[in-house]
Amino acid sequence: MISLEVRVVGKELTIFGEGPFWDQDNQCLFRVDVAKKKIIATDLTTEEEKFYHFPEPVTSMVKYSKDELIVVMKDGLYLFNMDEETLQPFIKPNGLNEKLLLNDAKCDSRGRLWVGSVNDDFKLFKEEIISEFTGGNALLYRVDTNLDIHKAKDMITVSNGLDWDRERNILYYVDSATQGIARFDYDPDTGKIENEENVYTFEQLEGFPDGMTIDREGMLWVALFKSGKVGKQNPTGGMVAKIDPFKKQWIDTITLPTTHVTSCTFGGENLNTLFITTALELLPEEERAKQPLAGRLFAVDLKVGGYAPVAFRETAGTS
Repeated sequence: MISLEVRVVGKELTIFGEGPFWDQDNQCLFRVDVAKKKIIATDLTTEEEKFYHFPEPVTSMVKYSKDELIVVMKDGLYLFNMDEETLQPFIKPNGLNEKLLLNDAKCDSRGRLWVGSVNDDFKLFKEEIISEFTGGNALLYRVDTNLDIHKAKDMITVSNGLDWDRERNILYYVDSATQGIARFDYDPDTGKIENEENVYTFEQLEGFPDGMTIDREGMLWVALFKSGKVGKQNPTGGMVAKIDPFKKQWIDTITLPTTHVTSCTFGGENLNTLFITTALELLPEEERAKQPLAGRLFAVDLKVGGYAPVAFRETAGTS
């Protein structure tokens, strides 16, 4: 288990923190509060925070320009100007409805945008009967730089974390309902993925794999939602698991003082700080007093950092 200082960053308590994103241009950490329909931008030097409010929940975001974000809402992608605080439709994948909603998004090294959907009925199933859920009708979309939309993967239930090994041309991907992490061979020239293979499966009692990022050695850092007391790896708190996808092993753990861990990303001056979002929502009332830091943003400094996020690179021609 990693013996490092886990510190609280920022002042804002989120009901459902998600989608951490490091902004290299502005040297700040963005995250969303899905429940409060807002984005929080935290300046790491001053810890001052700015809030952007939206008419509907935002689940994730990617960079578009220095002052613009592409924000993901349940029904599509929107372009948000941070200076003017204006929001306009950008692109809407087909196949979305009141039960199939967009979730996590990220750009690959060539500036394509990948975003997945979730089957909202999944949350109605109790944990002990999740294996009986058959609603695998969500999708993983790839939006090329010319705005063409492709179905990259189907038969998904809860699309969550994704990231690329840029040295080896591999995509890693989480469908939380499977409890596993999948790998794909990835062609950076075309964006196509193939040869799906499972690299790790979490036991249900260890928590649901949620948001995920990769470090420069190719190791995966995976937030485990509803981890903690029932997780055999750590009986006292929540977890971010470090997975070696080559050996297919869980090799280390960052422990947190709250069990509902949602996502993580690298950022900071040298991209060596792992930022971790958490949620207060869905935490039972009897647990809230025991977990006073639930919903806060955490940070851990690591020896090996990650990659700078890539902005969406819209072009007029083909991608």
